Amino acid sequence: MDDESMELGDSIITLPNGVRYSACMMTKEEVTRIMEREEMSGESLSGSYLCQPDLVIIKNKGASAMVDVVRDIVKSGDIAKQLPRIGEDDEPDMPVM
Repeated sequence: MDDESMELGDSIITLPNGVRYSACMMTKEEVTRIMEREEMSGESLSGSYLCQPDLVIIKNKGASAMVDVVRDIVKSGDIAKQLPRIGEDDEPDMPVM
């Protein structure tokens, strides 16, 4: 799979001050595939929901689209409200909404 056909990507966003955040980016199509697979397996109330604290649903697939999304989230200044911070213990902390 080439970088521009990616529909799912896990990332660690490291700010210049060293603070790190976790993001799992996926397209709407990938969300649908996961929910359909869970419908068949019986997971998540047979695909009735998808729950992930660092989920960012993206419109366009590809690594460059994901980078653009990360840059926009950082630029917005709201990253601490949108994504879980990765603590010193390397475990994500839940964002305060």
